[in-house]
Amino acid sequence: MIAEANILRVRHAVCLAHALNLIVKKAMDATRGLDNIRSKTRRLITYFKSSTTAKEKLQQIQVQMGRPVTKLIIEEVDTRWNSTYEMLQRFYEQRDAAAAALTTLPTDLDLLTANDFECASECMKILSPFHAATVELSHEKRVSGSKIIPLVKMLKHALSELMAQNSNKMAKHLGINLNRIMNDKLSGIETTSIFSLSSLLDPRYKTLGFQSPSNAESAVHRLKSECAALLRNAPTEEDPPSTPTAQPEPAASSQVIDLWKLLDRDAEEARVSRNATADAIVEVQHYLSAPPLERSQDPLVYWTTNKALYFIF
Repeated sequence: MIAEANILRVRHAVCLAHALNLIVKKAMDATRGLDNIRSKTRRLITYFKSSTTAKEKLQQIQVQMGRPVTKLIIEEVDTRWNSTYEMLQRFYEQRDAAAAALTTLPTDLDLLTANDFECASECMKILSPFHAATVELSHEKRVSGSKIIPLVKMLKHALSELMAQNSNKMAKHLGINLNRIMNDKLSGIETTSIFSLSSLLDPRYKTLGFQSPSNAESAVHRLKSECAALLRNAPTEEDPPSTPTAQPEPAASSQVIDLWKLLDRDAEEARVSRNATADAIVEVQHYLSAPPLERSQDPLVYWTTNKALYFIF
């Protein structure tokens, strides 16, 4: 990412996967009561992992309940917030078997209450879009810079819908924290040239990925300006050489002054600039008016195949 930013002469390029990790970790830490549930879960899983008797008892209960023998997950990696999500999810899935095993084992550990499990379940629902986004980004093998703006839009939309459906106080608080921190960390994404132009030039998204119509309009205006600049600086085909016409030689004492040189030059530059701007507008509108690609398609293949359609791009 750093090398890519240097090549593109970008001062700072956000890594969305890293940003999501920080956002979710801060939101979870700021949610009252959630840390207590995480601590209880870690201690209980550690007990099952470190005690052979407890581990065998859990496996025995799982078999008796007709469930597959599944190991609990304890690792919480600081750089992978979703390791916490996976730990809570696995323990929630095995809650009945774990509770049944613990009743027969000599331990004074604090057990998770029914309310704890309910809060954990509702919080995981709120976190589920962020988990899906993190998994998708980690598996990305193609260009992903153009995906940042639409992915943030989809995260905010999903979070809004899940919060509207959720009545759990802890989950609501978590959702509020996520929304607040995400707005703080990612507020300038849509106005950053490298991300706005890459999203606009991805035929899967174009202007559809923007939350703000004004930001989308600004990105289109920026693209037209970039294209016009390319057209103005593009080399033109030289006119075929013509046979020079013999001109009478001026008298030695006379001086030839091109009185209109400055005005003619400025007028020519204005014509070239106007033509470049008009051509850029037509080209960009032509591209934007075409239907978007399906999201499963590769935008790089699209541009390789269709580059002849757009003389600017």
